Amino acid sequence: MSGMTTVSGSAGSVGGASPVTPISSGAIAVARRRSDRLVGTSRAALRALEQVAVAGRGRFHLYVSGEEGVEKDLVARLIHEASEWAAGGFFALDASLVPETLVGRELFGSERSAISSLPGESIGALGRFAGGTVLIDHIESLPKELQQALALALTDGSFRRIGGSTPYALECRVIGASAESLGALVQSGRIYPELAERLRLLEIQLPPLRERREDILPLAAQALAATRDEIERELGRASRVRGFTRDALERLREHAWPGNERELREQIRAAVRLARGEEVGIEDLPLSPDSGDEVPSFRDAKRKFERDYVARVLRLCKGNISRAARIAKKDRKDFYDVMRRNQINPTEFR
Repeated sequence: MSGMTTVSGSAGSVGGASPVTPISSGAIAVARRRSDRLVGTSRAALRALEQVAVAGRGRFHLYVSGEEGVEKDLVARLIHEASEWAAGGFFALDASLVPETLVGRELFGSERSAISSLPGESIGALGRFAGGTVLIDHIESLPKELQQALALALTDGSFRRIGGSTPYALECRVIGASAESLGALVQSGRIYPELAERLRLLEIQLPPLRERREDILPLAAQALAATRDEIERELGRASRVRGFTRDALERLREHAWPGNERELREQIRAAVRLARGEEVGIEDLPLSPDSGDEVPSFRDAKRKFERDYVARVLRLCKGNISRAARIAKKDRKDFYDVMRRNQINPTEFR
């Protein structure tokens, strides 16, 4: 066990930030987990924690920016839990994933028969989470007319449902988020200027993980501890994996992490589950050496991780698809679709 770095449950927690607590019914359920803490020792992480505290004391709307995979949603949840809005529930909407014809209904609600395909009445997040927090990720993906309506709602403190004329009081906090800064979105014309102004009072900018490498190992320690907890809940016993080898720690430090915290957590979760000993070794991390400053796209990095992960699980299970799917917590058909998409032949592992 030489070279092992042991991990405590609170390794790397910044400023003793408390975990997010479960929230009210109808909102996104968040259990108390190790991963529900803002972790890091970098100046950027400490600054973010200070801004979370400032936002928690106020009632203003705000904005969070950071690349895909950076923990914008976690920051929004921590702000919510630190504020007087906590009792009203938390709702996260990814505007890039909802069709334009429905995103207005999801956000503002709609009157009966206002949308022919969905004739029923809808309250919408702004009404349903009164007294709470609504996070709108990829806010620039909202159609321009909805951006204007949202800007007006934040200015006047009231909104109208789609197809309606009755004003409803806006009684929730709105947090906008995107991969780019408000200034960049305004300059490119992708966000309505008045909406940007309403969110500009506080903009929390989260740098990519490659620019704050001192946060990598605390995050890895947190991810390892969280995965151990997860395994213990599933199997009723603790995982035998207790740390990382020195070579593995060095590889983690050197990797560019194009997918940021999300990629790191996925990699550590897979490595802990598939590690053959008490340490996560360099052979357990499906990371290719980075070539200079060239950073692959998030999609390419995610596809490579998916391909390497499936191959490792199949190798562990000697090509048994049913067993591999159970380990990966996926339906057998879904797991088979992933194999086919990545052109992986399970017979090669038997």
